[in-house]
This record gives sequence, structure tokens and C-alpha cells, in this order.
Amino acid sequence: MTNQKILRRSYQKKFDAFKTVLIKQPTQGWLKTIREILGMTTTQLAKKLGISQPRVVCLEKNEKNIKISTMERIADALNCDFIYAIVPREKIDNIIYNQARKKALKILNKVNQNMVLENQLSNSNELLEDIINELLDSSTTKLWDEE
Repeated sequence: MTNQKILRRSYQKKFDAFKTVLIKQPTQGWLKTIREILGMTTTQLAKKLGISQPRVVCLEKNEKNIKISTMERIADALNCDFIYAIVPREKIDNIIYNQARKKALKILNKVNQNMVLENQLSNSNELLEDIINELLDSSTTKLWDEE
């Protein structure tokens, strides 16, 4: 097993664990929710951050457009940790397989375009799987090249 596959499996376990504790964002946003749960006013938070109270209100309303460094500062002021993560929507191996399949279909279509001239179309699922496996056995970085 390659180092890349071992690394993928290791991270897949972490992603799976993360998804089990993933909490949906509150409708009013995390900043306002946490601030209110702590019983802190926007004026008090503004003072801790060294900004104006209207700026805190603006930050809470536009939470999705705040820089990560700003979110970290606000979280710190709320005695919280800011957690930033990109979590794959499906298993990493599935994402890689689907990309290999997409690329294999393009290769097979090119082959078929050439073979149509010779009246020898190849529409074999077995051939498609062979191409996919060959792509997966080579460097996965090549899967993401656009041609």
C-alpha cells in the first residue's frame, strides 16, 4: 500500500469522525449565538475587540464574509476556539475513483472516435474498468489535469 493510500485512509477516518460531531450553523450565526449564550452585549464584545459596537453588529450580520484571522480574534475574545475545516462531501476514495472514471470515459471516447473510422467501436465496461484501474495505479495528480 502506498504512502498516499495510507494517508488517505488516515484522513478519511478523521473526516468520518468530524462528520459525526458536525453541528449545523445556527440561523442567526455562530458569533451572535455564542455571544448571547455567554450573556455578553455587542457593546461588551466591541470593547474586548477594540472596535465599535455597530461594527460588531455588522460582523454578526455578515459572518460568512469575515476573514479567518478576524474570526479567530472574535473567537478568542469570546474565550472560544475557531475551527476551520474543509470536509469532503463523500469518501475521498470515491472522489478519486469518480475523477478516474470521468478521465477514463474521455480516453475511451477518443479511442472510439479513432476506431469509428475503422468501424471497430469499443464499448466494453471491462475496458473502461481497466483504464480506470490503470489511472488509479499511476499518480493521482494526473487525474486532475484538464485536457
